[in-house]
Amino acid sequence: MRKGITAGLAAVILGSVCGAAMQAGATDRIAYGSTAIESIHYTYAVSAAKAINANAGDKMNVTVIATGGAVDNLARLARGQIQLGLGTFETVYQAYRGIDKFAGKAQPELRSLWVHSLAIQAYVVRADSGIKTLDGLNGKKFTAGQRGSATENMVQQILTAVGVKPDYYVATLSDAVEAVRNDRSVGYVKAGSGRGLDGTTMELRTLTPVNILSFTPDQVKTVQTRFPFVTFVSTKPGEIDGVGTITTPIQSIGEFAYKDSLTDEQVETILSGIFKGQAEQGAAFPEIKNMNIATSTMEGTLVPLHRGAVRFYRKMGIAIPDKLIPPEAK
Repeated sequence: MRKGITAGLAAVILGSVCGAAMQAGATDRIAYGSTAIESIHYTYAVSAAKAINANAGDKMNVTVIATGGAVDNLARLARGQIQLGLGTFETVYQAYRGIDKFAGKAQPELRSLWVHSLAIQAYVVRADSGIKTLDGLNGKKFTAGQRGSATENMVQQILTAVGVKPDYYVATLSDAVEAVRNDRSVGYVKAGSGRGLDGTTMELRTLTPVNILSFTPDQVKTVQTRFPFVTFVSTKPGEIDGVGTITTPIQSIGEFAYKDSLTDEQVETILSGIFKGQAEQGAAFPEIKNMNIATSTMEGTLVPLHRGAVRFYRKMGIAIPDKLIPPEAK
């Protein structure tokens, strides 16, 4: 009898341990490629991951990885090193279609998840450089954007389109800022926070006066003829503290994945966390605090949604444009 009880108890204990191990092992580990730690968008990614994890319970654990930005994230996604990435959708769209720098390397499996920012692209130069227009960048040391980032890729394309040829200073964000501070480079381009400057530029200009360059109407026309997916905005006087009216590209920044790097259920869990935790994300990234995430997503990307995202937004009652419905969801 004792042996029977002991054996039975052992079986129960063993079953419980195995069951617990299986449950623990069922937690999905998701790698989220973001951008440089110095960027406000890295701060956003951390807050987004916290919101997702708080909502996911034991189903999912999202870990944020600092990377070089969208172009780097596209490469990591292709290698299976991350399951979702952050970047500008202008660049993601080019990769999706296989155009310009992605010619012959199309990634038709790319899918959109959500947009968290519609940010101006600030062309920052030292005030004492004497540069007042984009043409003044010709032959000058200038960082198009963090090395490997979507900003770098897009800025180089835009400046080439308008005939401006800087002597590109390729660097990380921190090195680019340091080069401007030490007068080894005249400036750099950095996506802001909404229609404002990002924290890096705000900090730089406390000790190093800077100017923000603007595009002329002819330059806008030239760029949009070459790249119809690039959108420009004009700020109002005083909208950016210390900066007059400027016309500059606006970047749609958000998260993307492959159609099979995340399951439909994982995407729904991720988006549920993003929407439920919007206030908490807003504390770290003010732009998203009052943003209509669903509307911004429908308007901010040309890359089809992940099928799980289609399911999620439809449950919310959101009208999804036909162009954003992927073949697998039709």
